[in-house]
Parts: sequence; C-alpha cells; structure tokens
Amino acid sequence: MMEIFLIQLLAAGLGALSTAWADWSYNGARIGRRLHSFWVAASIAVICLPVVSWTSVVFLGSGLLGQLVAGSLVGAIFLWVYRSLPKSRQVRKFGPGLPGAQGAAPFPPASSLDG
Repeated sequence: MMEIFLIQLLAAGLGALSTAWADWSYNGARIGRRLHSFWVAASIAVICLPVVSWTSVVFLGSGLLGQLVAGSLVGAIFLWVYRSLPKSRQVRKFGPGLPGAQGAAPFPPASSLDG
C-alpha cells in the first residue's frame, strides 16, 4: 500500500510539472493548440494511471480483464480531457489593461439633457 502511495505521489508531481511546462510553452506560443491539448491530456492520464491500475489489479486481478479495464479507464480519461480543452487560444490580460477598464472614470459623463 505504501509503494502505490509513493508511486502515485511521484506520478502526480511529474504530471503537474509536465502540465505546467505544456501551459508555459503554449502561452509563450512555442507549441500549437493540438500539441498542448495532447500533452496536457496525456499528463493527466499518466497521473491517474497508478491508482487505476492498482485498483483494477486488486478488484479484477492481474489478468487480461484487469489490464483491459485499467487501459479503458485511462483512455477514457485521456479522451475526456483532450475534448474538454478549449478549441482556440484565449488571450489573458492582467493588470490595468483589463477589458472594460479603458476610459473608466469615477463619475459617468455629463449628459446634455441635464441642462
């Protein structure tokens, strides 16, 4: 039990680093959307792999059925994440350049009808 916990902890750490690297590369326009989606989906599927495989071995055995169920679950996780990622690049702005903040004044402009 302790071994699977350590393996899962290592997989989660490496998966998080890989996902962060993919996001950094994508936001810096070093890789395209398809590669980013594939990279992130694969990283998240690998994070889930140790627990899914351990659970299937415990409940279904180490035979073909356990491996087939574990592979199907990890494949479904991969496809779900891959299809859930945005289809287009979203521009993120931080700071005073936020949309809607341009020309904002503390008071609304004076109306010519107030006379």
